[in-house]
Parts: sequence; C-alpha cells; structure tokens
Amino acid sequence: MRPSGAETVLNGRPTAAARLVAEMTRAFERGEGYRFGESAVVSRRVHLVTSARPAEVDIITSADAGRVFYGRRSSDQIVHLDIFHEVARVDHRAMARAVRDAVDRYTREARSTAGGPEQGVVGLAGRRLADYVDIQTATGGGRITGGLGYGQGDTLRRAHLTHVHLAFLAHQRDYHLVPHLVLAVEAELGRQGCEIRRPDRLNHVSGRDGETSLDLSDYASLSDSLLREQRHDWSSPESEGPLPGVKASYLRGVLDLADEFGGVDELAEILDMLDERPTWSQLHKALRNRVPVSQVLSRLEDEGLLESERGLYNLTREGHLLHDFVTTHRTDIEMRFKMALRKLPFRGRPTKKPTVPTTGSSSTGRGPVAVRRTVPSGAGGWVGDLAVPETVVRACRRRMAGPAAGPLRLERGDLLVHPRRRLGPLDICLVIDASASMAGPRMRAAKYLAQHLLLSTRDRVAVVVFQERDAELEVPFTRNFQEVVRGLRRIRPLGLTPLAEGLVRACSYIKEERAKDPLLLLITDGIPTVPCWTMNPVADAQTAARALAKEKVRFSCIGLEPNRGFLRDLAAAARGTLHIVEELESSLLSEIAHSERRRLRL
Repeated sequence: MRPSGAETVLNGRPTAAARLVAEMTRAFERGEGYRFGESAVVSRRVHLVTSARPAEVDIITSADAGRVFYGRRSSDQIVHLDIFHEVARVDHRAMARAVRDAVDRYTREARSTAGGPEQGVVGLAGRRLADYVDIQTATGGGRITGGLGYGQGDTLRRAHLTHVHLAFLAHQRDYHLVPHLVLAVEAELGRQGCEIRRPDRLNHVSGRDGETSLDLSDYASLSDSLLREQRHDWSSPESEGPLPGVKASYLRGVLDLADEFGGVDELAEILDMLDERPTWSQLHKALRNRVPVSQVLSRLEDEGLLESERGLYNLTREGHLLHDFVTTHRTDIEMRFKMALRKLPFRGRPTKKPTVPTTGSSSTGRGPVAVRRTVPSGAGGWVGDLAVPETVVRACRRRMAGPAAGPLRLERGDLLVHPRRRLGPLDICLVIDASASMAGPRMRAAKYLAQHLLLSTRDRVAVVVFQERDAELEVPFTRNFQEVVRGLRRIRPLGLTPLAEGLVRACSYIKEERAKDPLLLLITDGIPTVPCWTMNPVADAQTAARALAKEKVRFSCIGLEPNRGFLRDLAAAARGTLHIVEELESSLLSEIAHSERRRLRL
C-alpha cells in the first residue's frame, strides 16, 4: 500500500499542510476526531478499536485524553494520535527513535522560522518537546526519550497490534507537529516491513456508548511519562502538620521533589542556584550528568515555582517560599526523607515475576524454589538441625552401593544437618553501570538502593561503578550514611560499558577486605561495550563472571528485558541469579535486593 496523504502534504506543499492542520483544529474545537491522511486518526479525545469492529475507530467524545490517560485536571491539553497498520508487533524502540528525530527536526524548523511557534515548542528555554511525547505499540512503550521499558501488560500490547499510539502535550501552535509525526511513523513502518492500513470508519460516541473493558491505566501507571499532572499547593506552608505549623500536604510536596531530584541536598542545591537567576548554560554546567536539567526545570515550571525571562530563570513567589522553607527546615526534611527512604514502599506492579534464577529453579517452570543447604554432621558432638529427607536419601544410596542385606540402618556418616542460619549483617557490594544510558532516573534508582539498604538493614554497603574504560570504588564497605551520600554524588554517568572491569574490580575488593558473607549485586541497563583482556567485551565479561564463581562470591544481576540472553549467560557463568525487570525503579530494586538477602541466609 502506498504511503498516505501525509507525504504529499509535507513534500513541497506547505499550504496544503496548513489547510489540513486548520481543518484538524476545527474538529478539535468541536470535540471530534480527524482522519489525517490515510492511516492516522487524531483528536484530543480517547479513541479505541474494539475486537468486534476492528476496522472502525470509536472517538469517545466525552473522554478527554489528558484526563483519562494522565489524570490531568484541565481538558484539551493532550493530543492523541493513532497510526494504523496491518496486524504486527512493531518494534517500539525503533519507532520511538524515528518519532524523536521527527520531533527534534520540527523543533529546529519552528525555531528557525520567523514568527514560528517557538514559545509553544520549548516553553522554558532548554525544554524539549520530545520529553512530552509518549508511545505504545504491541511490544511496549513509554516516554520516547526515556527507558521505553513500560507498557508490557498483555491486554495493552494486544490492543496495539494494529496501530502505533502517540500522545503528546502541545499548545495549539504545535499542532503542526502532527504531519511530521505521521510521516515519520509511516516511514518507520515501511522500514520494519509493515503495511499501513486505512480505518474504514470513524464513529463519534459518548457516555455509555463508549464504554470499554480495556484497562487504560497502563498508559500512565508504572511509566516515566511527564504528561501526568502532579501539582501541589505551594501558596503557603503554614498550617497544622508533622512539623510545627507546616501543612502535611506541603511537606509531602517537598519530599516528592526531593525524591524526583535525587535527594534533599540536590533539591537545596537546585533552589540555591535558581535563587541567583542563572542562565541555561550555567545550570547545565553545574548539574549535567547528575539530574536531567530539562526535566527538573519543566517540573518546577509545572508546579508554578519557576518562570523564565530573557534567558534567565526566576523563582516565583511560591518558589521563594519553598526555597526559604527548605533552607530553614533542612535537617527535619532530611530526617523525614530518610524515614521514607527506609520504608521505600513498592509503588509499581511488575507485569511478570521478576526473578529468573539460573540455578535451583523448579522443573515445573513455576518459579524459583528455595532449598536449604545441608552439610555432614561431623564426628561426635551434637547433631543439630537434622535434615531428615536428605539423611534418608544418603543412607539409601550407601546401602544400594554396598551388599543388599538386612534392613536399612542409619550410620553416623549418613547424617546431614542444616547449618545454622547466618543472622548477622552482610557485606553487599553494589556494582553499578555508570555508562551514559544510565543517566537520569535509572542512576537515581541505583543510588537510592545503596541508601535504602544502609538505612533498612545492619549490612555494610560498598559501591563500585564502571564507565568509559575503567571501574572505580566510590564507596568502601561502610555503615556511615554520609560517606555513602558523598560517594554517590561523585558518580557522573557517561561513556561506554566496561562490565568486565567492574566485576574484576569488585571481586578484587571483596577479597582484599575479606568481606563477611559477601553479595555482589550488579545493576545494569545494557551489555558490555569495552573489552578487558581480549577484543570481545562479552567474552571478557563472562570470564570475569566465572572468576566470581571460582572465588565463591554470591552474585545476582538486575537487568532489562532486551538484554535477557546475555545476562542469563552471565549469571550462569557466575553461578548466580538473574532478575529481569521492565525498568530500573527504586522500589523494584529494593524488593529484589531484600529477596537476595533472604536467599543468602538460607
């Protein structure tokens, strides 16, 4: 099937594109959907395809896309765009790259055009429109500039076998982005060998006529989307609350910002800098690789705490109130932040069981089986916690190996016992991938895990990071929280992934320290790209993993689904366990770390 009308619109006919966008805008104002070209349906409402009528699209005129998908209080802020194709599992990661390129191209063109929609495109200087575009296909989704490890629910993925879903935050002046998106998606569908399809009919329905059993919460839940509206009342902190004269809701807002920005110290530093009316370049130079500057500024603007004027950033009245509050109550805020970090409640819901052990798994395929270790009882002395089934099996094997005469009798050498459980503190070495792809929420989640383990257990924690072509010990084994915080703040994600170097450095350090019950916990979002001994980084990583097994260092790895094959082989070489997750989130990392601690005590 030939490309839709979007291409002829974009190639040499700007007046035709403007006419289509104007027609689309009028349809939006009527609360209706619009067929853009052959394959695309666009509106500010929710539109769905049901299994009963797969060739028809229902526009739910009473369901605002922003309110339904993202819980926004105001209507008509989110544009919902679906591009239809034959039944296929479209690679959402490749599609996201194509969409991101199209958005950035549109942004550059809009900026360079006199009288163009620059303010609508970028908002505050430095904001990327691409950060406010979400995608979903039959293989997954998320923010197109994020990790793209979301949208894995079976129902949601099946519902997108026939179309690419896009949602973006846009001012009316940014509606000209739609033809760019349609053309980019259609071109990528062609590259993936997938034909586009034309919906037969658009139905505008409302109320009960538009009810559906499809769960729409997955579009925004367990996601890195920036489209969900999360505003707090920053007008005044004064009221009754957990701090004398402070609103409980205000304090929750402060803790939310600290959580998003990486800690109370980071929040205080950002507010201190913004109080000096900095430029974009000054902020970027000071904060790059620690926090996503554009996301931080956009969040503060959305909260009404920040404004921009002539290239300078200014705190609003509410922003100055927040700055004064954080400065005055910093010690109390840090204490409550630690209390929240110690608990770290599970916020998401993984779509499948995350633990995939490489050893000790059930033959039935029902998941891991915890087996208590057994050892010989030794000559003389107290038998202890007798392992009865194992002892009987051992006696039967002895009897079968010898002359079969007389009844089965237990001998001292048959006795197997369960060793006493190790109830003391452990030594946990976190080996963290600090390559460029870990910047932002992933690195923040890894840092949070180190702090959480220190606050919620009696274990000692060490941190080894690997990036570029080397690995460094950033935090030695310690129980000192401030020492951990100082070490974590030195981490700046950048460069390549020398995984073998990281494993070697961690193993060497564990041996040097003679660590007690050591657990090496690897956190990575990729595969190795830098070799250590040979020209093959993957083979070198497996060699380093086998060295861990030889040194009897307990090993566990947390990684992402696209790298499952390599990580499975790595964990097998180390005789350890593997946990595959949708995304590296603080709550999920905490749950896995505690499960590994329990396994180590068996």
